Amino acid sequence: MLGRIVKRVPMRNPRGLSRTIMEMVAEGELPPGTRMPTVRDVADALGMSPAGVAAAWRELVDWRVLETRRRGGTTVLGPALTRGATRFDVMMRASEGIALNLGHLTPDRTILPPLGRAFAGALDDPEINLATPSPISTALRDAVEPSWPFRAESMIATLGGIAAAQLALETSVRPGDRVVVDSPTVSRVLDILEALGARPVPVTVRAGGPDLGELKKALAMRPTAFLYQPIGNHPTGVSVTPQWIDKAAAMLVDTHMPIIELVQSPLMHEQPWQSLGSRLPRNVIHVHAYNFFTGPDLRIGVAGGSSYYVDRMWQKLTFSSGWVSRVLQNALAFQLTDSKARREVAAYVKTCRRRQKAMLAALRRAGFDLPDSDGPPIWLPVPDEYVVTNQLSSRGIVVHPGSYFSPTALAVDHVLINGCVLDRNQGEIANMIGAITDSVTGRPSGRS
Repeated sequence: MLGRIVKRVPMRNPRGLSRTIMEMVAEGELPPGTRMPTVRDVADALGMSPAGVAAAWRELVDWRVLETRRRGGTTVLGPALTRGATRFDVMMRASEGIALNLGHLTPDRTILPPLGRAFAGALDDPEINLATPSPISTALRDAVEPSWPFRAESMIATLGGIAAAQLALETSVRPGDRVVVDSPTVSRVLDILEALGARPVPVTVRAGGPDLGELKKALAMRPTAFLYQPIGNHPTGVSVTPQWIDKAAAMLVDTHMPIIELVQSPLMHEQPWQSLGSRLPRNVIHVHAYNFFTGPDLRIGVAGGSSYYVDRMWQKLTFSSGWVSRVLQNALAFQLTDSKARREVAAYVKTCRRRQKAMLAALRRAGFDLPDSDGPPIWLPVPDEYVVTNQLSSRGIVVHPGSYFSPTALAVDHVLINGCVLDRNQGEIANMIGAITDSVTGRPSGRS
């Protein structure tokens, strides 16, 4: 086996070795279960340093091609496979055939503002159908720039906020890198990091923002990026305070890595919006997602901040002509600037807030201790998340277990509820959840 490896390695460096092993595993020359030679033996045979071979082995472990065990050696697991969005797929399957979905962060399409005028207005742009692409249309930049929480050097439109976060991570993170994340966080962020082979380093979300003591310890691990949610953390709803910005900025001032700020539903939250970009503009990529206010077919995100990082995101998009249609960008710009459209969006936001507050109040009456939040999410502590989710599923209701939103075990089980879905019957649903939790804890329930 070692002789075959030596013959096939084109360049005697870690990347050349790791690519060769990947090819040999994919072609069946190194089948699953094969015990690999030691690092020392491979290094001697190739004339490489043991450190170089160990680096190749680490990459292969990150890609799940190899597995290394203490005193058990290194064995082949199988070919490197394209990694799917595990948590997202599970959540989508859990909602199939279920009548009432209270888990997904999706808008109620029956109350979304109409888009007909927006698409008609979008076509008035003289730049429509120009062959030369641009990172963001003039109309959309003019629409979002006045309310951006700091002066952005560059801006780019993407197909949603998650797409912007993924671009930012893909252009900064390699397999094996550590990435600091707020915890709990958006489940799809964890899927993206897993697909990149990166290692999330969780920092617990507290009342005023991510725990600063934990952040300090995480920074000592030399991460390559920090992704967090300054405004309306999903799923907790927590926003950072100006005091948190002051202290975190002082802690991060000497770091040389991207700080990715993801905001899932900006218009639900009162301004002024907080951002580390006001203190560290050369490090920050600030992302706003707007599809909660426009629907899934006008799914636009805007990223703005450091030109160094945003330009890298743009260059990656240009490889595949993956930039966003000016028609879609300008339709969003219309919704954000036209006076009638703005009133319709404001009415929609008001309805969502009313529904979320009604759901919060119903859950409190059912015995749950919950803080105020702007929504949409309600982060509900429960004694056993799987019992609650399974019991509700059997009754035709989907909520998501809190474990999907954290890379490590949570101190307390939670479920996620989108508080903006229900227009009525919040009390009935809240009492049902309360009765289920009572059955887990053994407390007598007086709910009907």
